[in-house]
Amino acid sequence: MKRIIFTIIFFISLITFVSKAQIPYFSGTVGDGRLYGYTSVKFRPGINAQETYTAFQYGIGDHFATGLDLYTSGGTAYTGFLVRGGYKFSKWLGTGVQATPSFDLKDNFKFSYFTGGLYLNGNISENGKFFWCSNTWFGINRGTADTYMNWEYLGMNIPVGRNRSISPMIGAIHSWKFDQDVDLALGMYYSVNSWNFYIWGNDLLKRNPRVVIGIDFSLNTF
Repeated sequence: MKRIIFTIIFFISLITFVSKAQIPYFSGTVGDGRLYGYTSVKFRPGINAQETYTAFQYGIGDHFATGLDLYTSGGTAYTGFLVRGGYKFSKWLGTGVQATPSFDLKDNFKFSYFTGGLYLNGNISENGKFFWCSNTWFGINRGTADTYMNWEYLGMNIPVGRNRSISPMIGAIHSWKFDQDVDLALGMYYSVNSWNFYIWGNDLLKRNPRVVIGIDFSLNTF
């Protein structure tokens, strides 16, 4: 237990972030020997502002994972090398951290930003049908201002069949500096066995809201 807590504190001291997604991240890692994959497209109806994000992670033990990600937007493309840790203390509280240095694929692989986050989540009800989630993001960025963001979500799990469920969520995104309006975000994911299908949105009160469509999976590799 002491080793796990020390490792989590160590990663927290490293984490930074540039905000590029809105779906919630949970504390658990993919699991020992399992492969996790996620891909999404983000767009704003009415304007030309497409983004994509893809990540793969491999579980090392029950509490750690490592992997790669790729982010593109317009004429930019960045890849990152990520490390992730997570531990579930009880059904009411789980915590995880992630650290990812990212590099510019269109500028000789130069270091561009260091990303990371602190994940907290747990049950609200005993049976887990109601739950909460918080993501805290920090960012140190080359050539631009640092960022400090937080996302808070409330969710509900609705079973719709064997190994199938729908989970609607609603929450807020805001800067820890509180130098801009708090942003409303909502969405849902549909779970089928080891697959999740996402539709998400934020900037809902603006002229061109942001829409995220994504899919993830986790598979045994042996």
